[in-house]
Order: sequence, then structure tokens, then C-alpha cells
Amino acid sequence: MQLVGVLSAAVAGQQGTPPAVAGSGETLLALVRARTLAGDLPGAAEVLAKVAARDDADWRVTWYQGLANLAANLHVSARDSFDEVYDFLPGELAPKLALAFTAEAAGDQLLATRYFRLVWTVDRSYVSAAFGLARTLLHAGDRVGAIEALTRVPDTSSYYLAAQLAAIRIQVAPPTGYPCVSAADLAEAGRGVGRLKLDQTTLQQVTTEVLKAALTRLSAREPLDAGQLLGCDTTERALRFGLERSYRAQAQLTSDRRRRTELVDMANDVRPSTWS
Repeated sequence: MQLVGVLSAAVAGQQGTPPAVAGSGETLLALVRARTLAGDLPGAAEVLAKVAARDDADWRVTWYQGLANLAANLHVSARDSFDEVYDFLPGELAPKLALAFTAEAAGDQLLATRYFRLVWTVDRSYVSAAFGLARTLLHAGDRVGAIEALTRVPDTSSYYLAAQLAAIRIQVAPPTGYPCVSAADLAEAGRGVGRLKLDQTTLQQVTTEVLKAALTRLSAREPLDAGQLLGCDTTERALRFGLERSYRAQAQLTSDRRRRTELVDMANDVRPSTWS
């Protein structure tokens, strides 16, 4: 809301804003965007109408109308706006990505997958397309494809760690209708965690998820690969000790007293018997 206030003041010519800036279509469009992001859709529509009435109005009016319609869950209207922009700028990827998000929001997973895949294949800097593609592929039951989309996010991206962690979490979440994940998925998840530079809190959280998934597999009487998983032998006893250590590490790292007590209780619950 602070940005909305600053831009509203600029449009009104306050705080010494030069007339050329106050009356600029760029400033008005910036205010439209800010109000849309703030959830003030009526306010955004009011400003957008002023921009549309200007002699220098262009395709951006339609673009921002599409964004406002998408924010208001008016999927058909949003699609029509983005289709119009797509026709005006056929070589640009942004309208295709907008159409992908609109299709996903409308429940058309196939069309969303098509557009997300197109954008992600052409330009790997559109990382939101990778996450979108992963979501729609997961919806279709294609875990392998979803993981592949996320692991292809370049390590130069600020979203690289988030993408890798999302891929690991998919690997340790059982597919629909299955009691556990495969031994191969667990092994790859363990290797994935080992490749990442994580802060201690995130490291312990994801370690907990992987070890719990491994114990779930053993509880289903399914074997694990020989060797180690995140420093633990792949036996129930060793994995329980590893999970206990992870819970206790998280307890030490949190400043929330209630959460610390919960984590200590979970560590005590998972700890195997040591006296028999």
C-alpha cells in the first residue's frame, strides 16, 4: 500500500513531482499495477480507464486489463485480453506465460501445460514457467516430468534452491495410491540434498522429510538401497537415530518455545529403544 500512496501522490503532482512525470502514461500504468497487486481492483480499473482514454494508449491497456481480470478470477475475460496482446506481440513470451497462468487458474491443465512448456523450452530465464509446468505435470500424475522441469532451473537463478527443494519434496512424497516412494527416489533425494548449500534450518527440515519417507518405506516392508542416506545407514534403527538428531537440531535452532517443545517430543517419540 505504501507504493500505491507514493504513486497516487506522484499522479496528483504532489511532493514536487514534475508535471511531465505526473501526467505520464508510464506513471499511471505503474499505479494500475500497484493497485492491482494491492487488491484494489476498482481503483486499478478507475486509473486504467483514464489511460485508455489517452491519445497515446497502446496494447499495455489491454495487458493490464488482463492482469486485473485474472486477479478478479474473470478467466474468460483475462484470456481474451491476453489473446489480444498475443496477437499484437506474437513473438513475445510474456503473453504466452500469462495465458498459461490463466488456463491453470481456469482449470484447463492441458492448455496450461502446453503454454508453460513452450515458454520454459524457449527461455530458461522464465523460472515461473518451470514451477507452473511442474504443477500441471504433477496434476496429471507425471512426477518424473515435474521433477525434471524443476531440476533444469539454472543455478544462476535466485530461485534455484527453491526449485531444487521442490523437486526433492516431490521425490519423497508418495504418488497417489502408493504407500511410499521408491528406493531410487529416496536415494536421488538424498544426493540432491547433499549437493545443495543450505542454511541449517532448511537443511534439517528437508533431512527430516527424507528420513521420514525412508522410514515410511521400511514400515511398508519395502527395502531401501544399501549404503547410507544422509549419513545414516539404511536400517530402521539408524534412520530413527538420524531423524531424532534432526528434530533435536531443529529444536535448538528455533526461537519459538512451543515449537521447540513439539520438536523435542517428536525426537523422543522416534528415538529407538537403546536398552534391550
